[in-house]
Amino acid sequence: MLRYVILIFPFFIISLLAGGQIPDAVTLDKIALAENKHFINKALFTENKKANETDFIYQRMEWEIDPNHYYISGEITTWFASKKDSLSEIYFDLYEDLQVDSITQRGNLLSFSRNSNQVIIKLPYTLSEDQIDSVSVFYQGIPHKRDYGSFTKSTHGEGSVPVIWTLSEPYGAMDWWPCKQSLADKIDSIDIIVTSPEIYRTASNGVLVSEQTESGKQIMHWKHRFPIAAYLVAIAVTNYVDYSDFVELEDGRKIEILNYVYPENLSNAQDYTPRTIEIMKLYNELIGEYPFAAEKYGHAQFGWSGGMEHQTMSFMGSFGFGLIAHELAHQWFGDYITLGSWQDIWLNEGFATYLTGLAYENLSPYWWPVWKKEKIDQITSVPGGSVFVNDTADVQRLFSSRLSYSKGAYLLHMLRWILGDEAFFPAIQNYFTDPEVANGFAQTSQVIKHFEMAGDTTLTEFFNDWFYGEGYPVYYLNYVQPKNDSLIIELSQTSSSYSVGFFEMPVPVRLYNSTKSDSLDIRLDHTSNNQKFIINPGFIVAEIIIDPDLWLISKTGTITGISQQSMNNNLVIYPNPVHDKLNLLFPSNQTINQIEIYSLSGNLIAQYNNVSASVPTKRLQPGVYILMAHTKEREYKLKFIKQ
Repeated sequence: MLRYVILIFPFFIISLLAGGQIPDAVTLDKIALAENKHFINKALFTENKKANETDFIYQRMEWEIDPNHYYISGEITTWFASKKDSLSEIYFDLYEDLQVDSITQRGNLLSFSRNSNQVIIKLPYTLSEDQIDSVSVFYQGIPHKRDYGSFTKSTHGEGSVPVIWTLSEPYGAMDWWPCKQSLADKIDSIDIIVTSPEIYRTASNGVLVSEQTESGKQIMHWKHRFPIAAYLVAIAVTNYVDYSDFVELEDGRKIEILNYVYPENLSNAQDYTPRTIEIMKLYNELIGEYPFAAEKYGHAQFGWSGGMEHQTMSFMGSFGFGLIAHELAHQWFGDYITLGSWQDIWLNEGFATYLTGLAYENLSPYWWPVWKKEKIDQITSVPGGSVFVNDTADVQRLFSSRLSYSKGAYLLHMLRWILGDEAFFPAIQNYFTDPEVANGFAQTSQVIKHFEMAGDTTLTEFFNDWFYGEGYPVYYLNYVQPKNDSLIIELSQTSSSYSVGFFEMPVPVRLYNSTKSDSLDIRLDHTSNNQKFIINPGFIVAEIIIDPDLWLISKTGTITGISQQSMNNNLVIYPNPVHDKLNLLFPSNQTINQIEIYSLSGNLIAQYNNVSASVPTKRLQPGVYILMAHTKEREYKLKFIKQ
């Protein structure tokens, strides 16, 4: 879900503007941090352990709503299966100020009690494991108001037409209806029936079964026959007009994209929503067919400037390319497959953010390098931070756009670089079709399994560094080319965070000649500092760029090249600055007799005889030193820096 100015929910990112502009990372981060105020009370919600005693099979939700009044009344009938022997009670989460009028079972009144924001229903008899039964809860009242509430009344258009819409993610469903707020149990199937004054229409999940007017009332019946998490159930009521776009599949089927928009925005919406077609076709190709193709995908305009990925019908404040791409991506990752723990929020937000990037790469390629640079700049703007959420009560961390969204997305991009497209995309497809997570909940370990299987490798070190660990590498490169066909590269790194001592990564490097008429891309498997690589590029290298195509979360320190002329006439030392070992490259036909290292004040620090290619510098204190090298032909005097 996305909001431009104020906040960002767990499933939100900044909406890209209608013209397709990329949002800057600073703005994205401000939006995420501003959301903390909205979420601070919800973050304290803890799932009742009793929730695991039942499996919600079906819920029929019947509501009466008038957008002119901030009020709701309804009847929620729940069919459930017992998951234990001798089940005697069933629990619902419901805001304590909403009035429960009665609870019935097949027309008979049941006794119940209230405990803060819970309704506890006493069953007339105990149920055995797997036994199925049902209850109906009749309730009414004023839903709980939050800064950016789960149940909101606002207006639109010149005539200030009223609209009521819901946004329950992550813990707001209980603010307006009796439910089970859970990341362990999805409702297998739902029907939603909303009665409102006849001038209004209701947008919701699933397929519209009927729309009829009776006695001045508009009654709209939606059905959804896929498992759904409680926070993804949604309704919006106002004077909607609708139209449809269609995605045509190769087998002749069509997927409807149903758009419910404000009448005053109809023309503008019709200009922009058709882009959903090409984005869905792309996701179908990259991941697998839209998981709710048997029903629909839709947009319902609502009173935010961002969006929320309600299952089969995203609520949208605008129709920019990035916002459409992000909310649509959540239908695969977030809705069909939902995070099983808030510690793994990247499984929703990182995946949706990266799919948005893939939409740019494939459908608007001009913005692809801009998108990548913006993400890297945002991630590396602070030295620490992991994708894994250690403390889900830390709201600022949980909804960090830098970490949960951008770094989570770039973790996937780096996996793509390591594994290659031929393994990366099949891994995503296999994860999407995995019966353990399909229509259910997922953990990071299940994603890792699919990447490892597709790549026939282990990714333990990668996830230790990039998922659990913090920070990023800063690369330093020195290179010399003693012969026209032989290039020596020395690659080192420092870590921005103490939590990771060394990031083992294949590092992409591009070599250029002096006119850039020749170039060569190479992949350096970087496993240790001061690591040397010998390359035969076939031309004299004049320039080297680390990660030119932005595959890595990293920064580049210094890149130092030594010219052919310098090598022909002088002693060359590298790297400079140096850490543990200083390498020496002498002009041909000269033999080293002795090496001396002096402080700037002239004190002899070390002396070496019979030196061939390097001298140790590990024990030197940081500072500037003078190296004196003696050969039969001459003496050389050079300065170097010990870091």
